[in-house]
Amino acid sequence: TMYSANHMEGIKAMIALTESGRTALMMSRLSSGLPIFALSRNESTLNRAALYRGVTPVYFDAKCDAGLPTAQAAISSLKDQGYLHEGDLVIITQGDVMDVVGST
Repeated sequence: TMYSANHMEGIKAMIALTESGRTALMMSRLSSGLPIFALSRNESTLNRAALYRGVTPVYFDAKCDAGLPTAQAAISSLKDQGYLHEGDLVIITQGDVMDVVGST
């Protein structure tokens, strides 16, 4: 993820769909100059992510947008909040199984 962020042109942000916040923490340790958004429905995860360098915690519950694929719903949520704009290129990390800690 960080290699892609540092070597692909036009990337505007990185999005970590996370249960524990660990992925966002690992992303924050390497400097890319890009904003990192930690999306989670867990309040404790968002509180921890607020302490990570360059990470913006955002409440997101994928189950609320059952009509959209999770990645698309996450991007729509960030657009609605003014973090992203139409046409922005982003990198998204997501675990294999939602609601399971450590599945990224």
